[in-house]
Amino acid sequence: MTNYLIEEWSETHPSWGEFAACLEMVAPEQAPFVFGDYCRAYPAYLLVALRLNEVVGFLRFAVQPIGPEANCPVLCLDGVPLTEAKIHAFAVREDARRQGLGTALQKQAIIRAKELGCYQLASYSSYGRDANYHIKLSLGFAAQPESHGENKQGVYFVMPLQNKIS
Repeated sequence: MTNYLIEEWSETHPSWGEFAACLEMVAPEQAPFVFGDYCRAYPAYLLVALRLNEVVGFLRFAVQPIGPEANCPVLCLDGVPLTEAKIHAFAVREDARRQGLGTALQKQAIIRAKELGCYQLASYSSYGRDANYHIKLSLGFAAQPESHGENKQGVYFVMPLQNKIS
């Protein structure tokens, strides 16, 4: 197992450009979810995996109300609006895969989302991302396959973070 460190960065971090370069190299299709208007409406958090002070992976999520993204009213429990940590970008460089970095990033997102008072952690992934599916399912996420438009299939993953059993 290679030694690594996970840090939370903001856009003002002096090495933000290194994260941006990693994103463009590893998962350029996810760039609009980081740099576009898509996730600017809600507070966003970036977890960066570093190996020898080099960015080798990342996970970015936003804290948003549950419901409006699906064109539904905000979901409430006992009159309190519920929020979710929605993962918008997640990737690990190919040379750093299968070393536990992806799992560590997901676990840190779970911890951080709980700290932020989120009711759940959610993520969408298109079909064919078996390594991502393995991580999420092994951590206990529920999975709901979905179809969007013509042949755009994927899986919506959700992990409850607060249990309200009376």
